[in-house]
Amino acid sequence: MKNQQTIRKTLESISTVPTLSIVIDKLAKLLQNPQTSAEEIGRAITTDQALASKVLKLVNSAFYGFPGKISTITHAVVILGFSTVKNIVLTASIFDAFSNKGKIRSDFDMEKFWMHSIACGAASQALAKHIGFKEKEECFIAGLVHDIGKIILCHYFPEEFEAVFQTARQNGMLFYAAEKQVLDITHEEIGGMITQRWNLPANLQNAVRLHHQPQPSAEFYTLTAIVHSADILVRAMDIGNGGDDKIPSMSESVWRDLGMENLSLQSIFEDIDDEFDKATIFMQLV
Repeated sequence: MKNQQTIRKTLESISTVPTLSIVIDKLAKLLQNPQTSAEEIGRAITTDQALASKVLKLVNSAFYGFPGKISTITHAVVILGFSTVKNIVLTASIFDAFSNKGKIRSDFDMEKFWMHSIACGAASQALAKHIGFKEKEECFIAGLVHDIGKIILCHYFPEEFEAVFQTARQNGMLFYAAEKQVLDITHEEIGGMITQRWNLPANLQNAVRLHHQPQPSAEFYTLTAIVHSADILVRAMDIGNGGDDKIPSMSESVWRDLGMENLSLQSIFEDIDDEFDKATIFMQLV
């Protein structure tokens, strides 16, 4: 059984940890130039045909509101904008990195895990709308990737993952608490290392690294607080499963700072249901 230090060192040296599509790096460079055209963005994405077809599938789903109407990547950029298409590419690349990576030996249900992740993205987006937070798409992606450390643990440290999973299940604990007890390292920390390695934006890194313990003094606190809340709401709604059957307590500072007491939880739950229904298109990428 590996301990915290060994897991950290192993993660730093594993060369087989998936890298995100090189298209992501290309897009990041292109988007730094205000003169970049929709055609250039389209050409960059279509260099990876498999990725381009997934992007077209997503942009033509009900999730983005133009079902069956967008014929090319360039058209998608014109209709949806550079930022949205970049986020779609990022989402498709993350799924690509971890879909079909072999059978997991334990009773951990990978399909329910992805359902939980997608629902957390949908809930983050719905919550952002209710509190007037403008970066709704970043909220979706942050919610989607918040538990990515669990996937890394599952694929690269199966024995340790199994020990954590069984400890959580047998003792009725949060997966997060079981990680602390068994390994002294959590999926937050592991996910933080991987998202940094992927050069994801700092706001997404923070949401992954701090979603169980948002710190009001930390940068990008609001995004992290939204993901923290969304994770709890989705667990309460019993959509998917992240590895345990517990509902964590919401941070008092998050409850206060997001003004949760002034919101209609019934209305939020209805919006989460609607957003999740539209977001199920992403399950086809798993």
